[in-house]
Amino acid sequence: MEYNSKGVLNSLFRTRNLLLTPKREWERIAPENSTTKELFRNFSFPVIALCAIIAAGGSYIHTKDVLIAGSKLFVDFLALNLGLYCAAKLIILLAPNFQLQIDEVVIFKLVIYSASTFCVFHGLAQLFTPFSFLNQICLLLELYFIRILWLGISSILPIASNKRPGFTVMASLLILVLPLIFERMFSILFRLPLTI
Repeated sequence: MEYNSKGVLNSLFRTRNLLLTPKREWERIAPENSTTKELFRNFSFPVIALCAIIAAGGSYIHTKDVLIAGSKLFVDFLALNLGLYCAAKLIILLAPNFQLQIDEVVIFKLVIYSASTFCVFHGLAQLFTPFSFLNQICLLLELYFIRILWLGISSILPIASNKRPGFTVMASLLILVLPLIFERMFSILFRLPLTI
């Protein structure tokens, strides 16, 4: 399916394609020219906003409190965007350790697009009771982003094949851990029920 890089529907189509046909989607992404601001505005914000709305809906289902659901929406949106931004910045700082001298936008593209699937399953997990079977399945499916990240690294980064596993592990840990740290920190600040 052909589409431009603007609009909420296009962000959702791209996320769906990254889930179902990641290798083909990375081939489409590789030649695109976008600024970091455009990546966040046209892709990250719409996808994360939708995931935060789903998480807030799950919070409302479990607590029946509109204030907690609204706070959850704000916390998830802020934590995921801030976490991905910081993850990309740290990957840029660590890139020379892997003999990489690359444009910052390429790293942001890699982080934002690969983490979209993490965000989707993270939002869906909030719909279910914590520690329930479906909640745990969604949390497990969050890790699917590592495969998408691996395919993205091989598609858009000029990295030696022997450095790719280490780079993938480092990037995966940052993408996984930083949003969760920010979510936990903001949940404590806003006195929300703590979830994983």
